[in-house]
Amino acid sequence: MPWNRLHHAYGSATDVPGHLRSLRSPDPDVRQNACAALLGTVYHQGTRWQATRYVVQFVVGLVEARETPDRAVLIGLLRALSIGDREDGELPFSPAVAFAGARGVTSETERTVLTWLYDEETRPDEAQLAATDAVAAYWAQAAYEAGARHGYRYLNWLADPDPAVAAGAAELLAWFPETPGVVPALIGVPDDDAHALARSSANLSLGHLGRSAAGNIEVDTRLVELLGNPHLTVALTAAVALAYRHGPVLPPGALQVLHEARNRRAGRREWSDSWPWDRPPAAFAEIALRRATTS
Repeated sequence: MPWNRLHHAYGSATDVPGHLRSLRSPDPDVRQNACAALLGTVYHQGTRWQATRYVVQFVVGLVEARETPDRAVLIGLLRALSIGDREDGELPFSPAVAFAGARGVTSETERTVLTWLYDEETRPDEAQLAATDAVAAYWAQAAYEAGARHGYRYLNWLADPDPAVAAGAAELLAWFPETPGVVPALIGVPDDDAHALARSSANLSLGHLGRSAAGNIEVDTRLVELLGNPHLTVALTAAVALAYRHGPVLPPGALQVLHEARNRRAGRREWSDSWPWDRPPAAFAEIALRRATTS
C-alpha cells in the first residue's frame, strides 16, 4: 500500500502501518495508543480522510483473526471508520442520500483540496470551502463502501464466540442493508442466555432493516416469539423492533414488555462497555413507546 501517497488529518499517512501493527501488540497500553492514534488521524473529529478507506480492510482483517486482542474494540474502530459518528436515528440508512454531497468529485478535485488543506498560507474562498465539503463527503462515501464490501464477514461474526464481537457485528449490519442474507442471518442468532447480548443487538437491527419490508412474516414471527424470552433485554429489544416496524399496531404483549422494561429501567450495565448501540435499552423503550402510542 503506497501510504506515502495517501493523506490523513496531519499529512502523509506513512505512520498508519505502524499503528495497525501495534493493534496486535501484547501490551494493552500500546494497543490503546495505536487505536487512539488512528482515531485522531484517519477519523479526526469525525471526518474520514483519503487514507481511511484503505485502513478499513486492515481493521477487518484484524477482527477476522481470532488471535487478535480486543477484537470488540476493533469493531468499534471499524464502525467509526466506515460509518462515522452517525447514530441510530439515521436508520434505515440511505447511502444515496447521505453521500449526495460527494457527487461530481473527481481525482483532480481531491488533489486540489489536499493542496489547500496542507498549505497553511492559503485562505480558501467560498467555492474552495464548498469543494472541501464535497471531498469530505467523497471520503466518507469511500470509507462506507470499503466497509460494505466486507458484509459477508460481518455475517460470520454473528456466530463469534466473543459475545461483544457478535453484538457489534449485528449493530454494524444495520448500516449495510444491501448485504446479501442479512435478515435471515440476524433472525438466526440464538436466543439462549449465552447469546443474549448478540440477540438483543440483532433485534434492534431487524427493527431498522425490517421497516422497508413490514410484511416480512419471518421477521415478525421471530420477534413475537422473543417477547417471551426470560432475558428482559432480549424481550425489550424484540418489542422495540416491532414498534419500529408497526408503530401503534403492535402484536399482543409487546406494549406490556415495553412498559415493564421502562419501569425496571433495563440498561446496559449488565454488559458494561460491550453494548454496541449509542443509547441504552431503556432509551429505546421510551422511543418505542412513543411510536406505539401515536396513531
